[in-house]
Amino acid sequence: MKVIMGLEIHTRMETKSKFFCSCSTDIDGAEPNSHTCPVCLGFPGSKPAANKKVFDFGIMVARALNCKINQEMFFSRKSYFYPDMSKNFQISQYEIPIASKGWLQLSNKKIHITRVHLEEDPAKLQHVGGDITSAQYVLVDYNRAGMPLIEIVTEPDFETTKEVREFLAKLSSILEHLEVYDSSKEASLRVDANISIEGSERVEIKNITGFANVEKALNYEIIRHQNLLRMGQKIVRETRHFDAATKSTASLRKKEFEDDYGYIFEPDLTKIVISNDWIAKIKMPELPDQRAARFMQQYKLREREANIIVYVDKALADFFEACSKLYKGYEQLSFWIVGDLLKNLNANDITIRQSKVTPENFVDLLKLIDSGKITGKLAKEIIKDFVKTGKAPAEIIKRKKIVVIGDAADVEKIVREVVAANKKAYDEFKAGKREVLGFLIGEVMKRTRAAADPKVVKKIIEKM
Repeated sequence: MKVIMGLEIHTRMETKSKFFCSCSTDIDGAEPNSHTCPVCLGFPGSKPAANKKVFDFGIMVARALNCKINQEMFFSRKSYFYPDMSKNFQISQYEIPIASKGWLQLSNKKIHITRVHLEEDPAKLQHVGGDITSAQYVLVDYNRAGMPLIEIVTEPDFETTKEVREFLAKLSSILEHLEVYDSSKEASLRVDANISIEGSERVEIKNITGFANVEKALNYEIIRHQNLLRMGQKIVRETRHFDAATKSTASLRKKEFEDDYGYIFEPDLTKIVISNDWIAKIKMPELPDQRAARFMQQYKLREREANIIVYVDKALADFFEACSKLYKGYEQLSFWIVGDLLKNLNANDITIRQSKVTPENFVDLLKLIDSGKITGKLAKEIIKDFVKTGKAPAEIIKRKKIVVIGDAADVEKIVREVVAANKKAYDEFKAGKREVLGFLIGEVMKRTRAAADPKVVKKIIEKM
């Protein structure tokens, strides 16, 4: 049973004011309905005025996704009766989007972009006493109404949820490098996922947040569709809601068709003309593919490490570059970032920008390893504290009373003390009893509280 999937990605753009009014977009954590005006509340007689920065961002996204930019366009009213839009329509692009016919290359295939269009966000609904299907009543916060959105619609090119996850990660990285959105903001990227089994009806899963949840929702739907077809039942065209707690979907409503929205021309906004000069004036930043290639060339990183550092989070790539100015062991730097630093960030469910880790402190830790003052094993333990607290490695070492080896001479001195205290075992080793070596190394590790490198200790004993 061939699975066919397509995505509609809604991204909140990081402008200072809303799309069609001057209300602030700094709404996260704000008092409900405190960032509103007659325009975003949809009062009769209020007139929208388009924010030019939204078009600038739209042009950048279109170019990054290899799209054809439509240089003349207009807006439409998408009519529907729902409390998240008090005027009962959403200002959106329908007939002519800002861009179309693009693509994004994945590791194994090209995903085609149908269209990129601009629109305003509806208000936020708060379901009290339950979820969207069981709430006792609903409150509406219009702070989000009128926030600028860019919607990216793909062709149904996805055949596996792994491809979907890779696409979203790559798209998110592109949008971050363009600096058009902030992934740490609430609901900054939402996905409507469309799925069908070849030859059957299509189902839409609405408003999924989080890449992992998109994957879970689609995996659930694949199994549900396959089971229904095996039992000889038909797939019903509908819109469904994904419940992250139960990892399942539930029916919301029968799926609307485009005609149901009654699109009409928005008479309060003029035709928009994007000239060649306007496009040329917008400077494109370095995109993730270019940055990863540069990391391989400039820092001699392997492809795997370069891709992880760049695509996991733009802030992580920025962190690597900040560290590289202080520390020239680029291979060692990438090893510890991709390995233990990233592992502990994930374990604490935070990103590098949310942590208190600084490039200066991280480089200090690497220098302690290079000098032989701490082992890699100890560094792994220190990083656990380091990620949680952001404290300097020296401060963590002092608080935990970790023994720090000054240099190789200190290690040799301790080895000689252990040999003197265990003369019989040492003589047995010299006589050819190799298994005694492990005992002697263990005694040194005890004295140093595992601060010495076992490989260094072994070499010193053998040399003696």
